[in-house]
Amino acid sequence: MRIAIFTESYEPVVNGVSVAVATLRDGLKAHGHEVHVFAPRFRGYKDAECVYRFPSRVSRLAKGYPLPIPFAPKLRDEFLALRPDIVHTQSPFLLGVTGLKWAKLAGVPIVSTNHTLYTEYTHYLPFLPQSMTKSMIVSVMQWYYERCSAVVVPSHPVEQVLRHYGIDTRIEVIQSGVSNIRSYDREESRRFFDVPPDAYLLLYVGRVAREKNLGLLLRSFKSIRSKYPKARLMIVGSGPYESACRVLAKTLRVDNSITFMGMLKRDDVWRAYCAADTFVFPSVTETQGLVLSEALTAGLPCVAVRASGTPDVIENEVDGFLTDNSVSSFTGPVCRLISDQTLRAQLSKSAVKESARFTVDVMIDKFVKFYQSVL
Repeated sequence: MRIAIFTESYEPVVNGVSVAVATLRDGLKAHGHEVHVFAPRFRGYKDAECVYRFPSRVSRLAKGYPLPIPFAPKLRDEFLALRPDIVHTQSPFLLGVTGLKWAKLAGVPIVSTNHTLYTEYTHYLPFLPQSMTKSMIVSVMQWYYERCSAVVVPSHPVEQVLRHYGIDTRIEVIQSGVSNIRSYDREESRRFFDVPPDAYLLLYVGRVAREKNLGLLLRSFKSIRSKYPKARLMIVGSGPYESACRVLAKTLRVDNSITFMGMLKRDDVWRAYCAADTFVFPSVTETQGLVLSEALTAGLPCVAVRASGTPDVIENEVDGFLTDNSVSSFTGPVCRLISDQTLRAQLSKSAVKESARFTVDVMIDKFVKFYQSVL
């Protein structure tokens, strides 16, 4: 098959969507399919083959995310010359609409993946009332997804959200796979990050943003630290909420036990997984939480807030713990894991076993069957 992917988030941007798109691209190619990616231009970045860039501008609201300018007649002609079998968009917005129009011109079906609970990100548009912004977003999603042959979501709770919005298009649940897995020696990884051998290391990986609920994690860590002084917290990632998190950590007087690593290379992210004892994830807006799948693959028990798509990844008391969105509920399971080495080893073993659900081969097999059914 020849697949054309339209996405606003793509390399070198690093987030869950861009990682998922790259994993899908590489997996499809490895299975003999032809993939062409249409994305915004990122100044100074050199692409591999089969990537087509729209003109773009950088917005003040999201400096690290180029905003595509979808008017590109030459690019449209290149797309039509490719004669794709199917178009797969990754959002219902600018490039999603462009993919929809071009698919109609080419006379081919279009499918789309809903990666994000968009209504939970309205705080990035402060110039409008949130109720109005949410209503507009839902209207756009209804209009767009009803014009697609089918919609892919990474978890069943997201399917339920779309149904609640009144979207009756076919919905297929396909979880994102974990790729580029690396395994590093635990002691060497700890030396790499300067983590004391006897420290109990909690790890968070993801955007440092308001919607990730990191205030809960920091307040929980204060409680954990009071009981277990050797506990440490490593936060991998960056974002607009980092300065606020640093201030809160200092206010809580736990800043000396927290390391803000910022963005890391993918190999070093895997080093962080290998150095850690437990993965902690307070986010309440995840459609899946790809980092949870990565943590399980690395054998890390996970403690996560029971919300959105997280229960589709973590099985409570099997490979981790699902908690309420409160400090006491979140703190309890972490303390259990610190104090009970046998429990920790048991959940770690289960984590590796359960991670088999998230292999790239499993994901690609589902996508190929999905594309074929649409065609």
